[in-house]
Amino acid sequence: MNVYDVIKKPIVSEKAERLRSQNCYLFEVTLSANKKQIADAVRKIFNVKPEKVRTLIVRSDAKANRYNIGYTKRRKKAYVFLKKSDKISLFEGV
Repeated sequence: MNVYDVIKKPIVSEKAERLRSQNCYLFEVTLSANKKQIADAVRKIFNVKPEKVRTLIVRSDAKANRYNIGYTKRRKKAYVFLKKSDKISLFEGV
């Protein structure tokens, strides 16, 4: 799997902003990616060495409208913890 296929997009939210003070960054990743693949992708794309990676699968949720019920997509989030001296410049100034 290509490293650019592992990480789909960064997650920018209020919770992600609070975690950034603990030097933790959130990414949406491919469902089939494991922790080692995620760590390698972050290392190669952003040139930082992750200390640990935690993953979470967000289940699909039912969304009802007037006529039928639809479902959101399942997705996987990765919490990437870095050393205090490392920063990802993509998130700085957001």
